[in-house]
Amino acid sequence: METITIQATDDRYTVRETLRRIDDTRVLVTLPWEADQGWSLPMDFEIQRRIAQSRNLDMAWIIEDPERRGLARQTGLPVFRSEAAAQRHLAQHQRFAGARQPALPDRPKLPWWAATPRRPKAPSRQSPPAWLLALEAVVLIVVLFAVGVAFVLAVPSAEIVIHPAIADYTRIVMVSVDPTAETVDLDLGIIPSQRIGDEFEGYAEIVTSGRGYAISGRASGSVLFTNLLGQDYQIPASTVVRTSAGSYPVRYGTTADVTVPAFGQASAPIEALAEGPRGNVDAYQINLIEGVVGFAVRVTNPEPIGGAESNTVRTVSEEDRVRVRNLAAQQIIAEAYNGLQELAAAEPGRFLPRQTLIVQSAPKAGYTHLVGEQTDILGLSLRLLVTGESVQARDAQAVAYGQLVAQLPDGYTLTDARFEYGEAAEEQIGPGLFTFFVTAHGHATAKINAEDVMVLVQGTPIEEAQAKLVEALPLSRPPEITVTPSWFPYLPFVDVNTHVEIVPGQMTP
Repeated sequence: METITIQATDDRYTVRETLRRIDDTRVLVTLPWEADQGWSLPMDFEIQRRIAQSRNLDMAWIIEDPERRGLARQTGLPVFRSEAAAQRHLAQHQRFAGARQPALPDRPKLPWWAATPRRPKAPSRQSPPAWLLALEAVVLIVVLFAVGVAFVLAVPSAEIVIHPAIADYTRIVMVSVDPTAETVDLDLGIIPSQRIGDEFEGYAEIVTSGRGYAISGRASGSVLFTNLLGQDYQIPASTVVRTSAGSYPVRYGTTADVTVPAFGQASAPIEALAEGPRGNVDAYQINLIEGVVGFAVRVTNPEPIGGAESNTVRTVSEEDRVRVRNLAAQQIIAEAYNGLQELAAAEPGRFLPRQTLIVQSAPKAGYTHLVGEQTDILGLSLRLLVTGESVQARDAQAVAYGQLVAQLPDGYTLTDARFEYGEAAEEQIGPGLFTFFVTAHGHATAKINAEDVMVLVQGTPIEEAQAKLVEALPLSRPPEITVTPSWFPYLPFVDVNTHVEIVPGQMTP
C-alpha cells in the first residue's frame, strides 16, 4: 500500500503528479487541516479521482476537515475520518472500480427580465500605423543615446601619476653663535647658545727627551805594600789608600786582609770608595795610606786602576713637562667633548660644537718626576675644568633653511632638506662669539597643480594627453595614465572621475 500525506505547500497538481509516479495499486491519501493550497473546490478532488481511474488504482482518502470531506464525496472518492477505516475499505475492495460521478444539476434558467449574455469579441489584430512605429524608433534612439552619454560621463575613470622635474642644490651657510642672544635672527644668521661645563681627569705619559750623565760602577785594581819593619805586619781589610796628586784626592779601600813580611812586599785588592770615572787613575798615582798603617808600610799601584764608567741617560726637561701636559690636555678635551655632548643631548636636538671647548682651570696636575731627574718615562695626572657652548640644532637648521629658500630656483618649491654641521671658523668672521658652517642640501620640485593637469587632458585621447603633459609641464619622466575600463580610448569627460597623483622625487644621498 502506498501512503501519501499532503503537505501544506502541495496543491491538486503536485498530488496528481505524485499519483502518476507511484507503482503500487492501492493508495492511502491523507489531507490534514493545515493543507491550504486550494482543496476548497470539487475540481481539486475530481482531478485526483480521474487519475486514479485512469491508472486503475484503489484509493481511499482521510480528510479531517468536514467541509473538504463533503467536497470529496461529491466527486465519488471514498473518504474516511480515520486511517483505520480507510485501510479496512482498501482491504475489502482490492481494486477501485470508480464511483459513479453524480450528475451535475441543470443550469438554472435566466429570469425573463435578464438579457442573454454575449460572448466577448476577440480583439482584432491590426498593425500599428507607420507614424507610431517611427516615433517608437526615435524614442528608442534617444534613450540609447542618453544611456551612452550617461555611461561616457559617469563610468570611465582615470589615474594620472605625475613626476615633476627635480633640482638638487647645496649651500654653505655661516651660523654665528651669540651667548647673549635670546632668539634666532634669520637676517644676521645668529643663534643663541647655552654654556655647559664639568671637570674631567686624564693621565698621559711620554718618553723623556732630556740628556744627562750617570756614573756606573766603582774603579778597582790592586796596590803593592812595602814593609818598613823587621817583622811581619798585618794590614786589615778596609784600609784606606789614596792619591796625592790633584786638588781632590781619590780614596780607595782594601777589600781583603793581607800580611806583609818583614822588609818585604805584598799585593792587596782595592776598590774606589766613590762611584764614577774619577776612580780611574794611572799607575803609581796611589802613594798614601791613611791611619797608623802609613808609619809601618808604604804603598803604590804598579798598574792602572780602572772599571768606573759615566753613561748618557734620559732626564726630564722643561719641554717634556710641556709636551706631556699638552698630550694629557688633548685626551681630556676629547673625553670632555663626548661628556659635554651627552650633557647637551639631555635636551632633545641640542649639540656642542667641538671648537667651543675652553679649559677654564686645572684643579689638579701631578707629575711623576721633577725637571732634571733621571727617567725614561714622564707621566702626568691632570684634571681640567672644561666648558663649551651648546646650541640647538633646529636653530642652526632654521638659518640654513632660510638660505635654501632664498636661493630656490624659479618655479620650484622646496620639498626636502638635509644638513651637515662643519668646523668652526678659525677667525672671527661673524657677529657672534664664534661662527661655524652648515652645509645645507636642498631638494626642490617643480610646481604642478593637479587641477591644471585635469583641465589640460580632460576628454582627450590617452596618447594625446601624454603628449600634452610632456610638452606643457616640467617633468622628470613621462606621466603614467591608467584609464578604466581599459578599452575606453579617452580620458574622462568629468573631472571628478580623474585622480591626479603628484609624486616628488627622492633627494640624492
